[in-house]
Amino acid sequence: MTRRRLTQDEIARNKARANEKRKLHRLWAGDSTFAEICEEMGMTAEAVREFADSLGLGERPEPEFYLPTPAEIRLAAARIRSQWTQAEREARLEAARNGRLNEATGRENE
Repeated sequence: MTRRRLTQDEIARNKARANEKRKLHRLWAGDSTFAEICEEMGMTAEAVREFADSLGLGERPEPEFYLPTPAEIRLAAARIRSQWTQAEREARLEAARNGRLNEATGRENE
């Protein structure tokens, strides 16, 4: 019985699938959230779950960290800026204009 030779296209597909498997194994073992894994793999959540099951990866707990959204970061920054005195605000704006941001909170600004 002779084995049929694979075509170049079949070889390329097999390599791509092997790379996807390695990538999912790496992401599954890492600190990424499930949503980040889906995005990185370019798959829907259901497709990632099925792929993980087919590889025997089993259940995966979500990592215990929180990343704020850009809107939450802007809101927190606005709260901080609202506590600045007028002198500090002016000094920070002037420092930003002149490229001296590190000097904006110096003693002379109090």
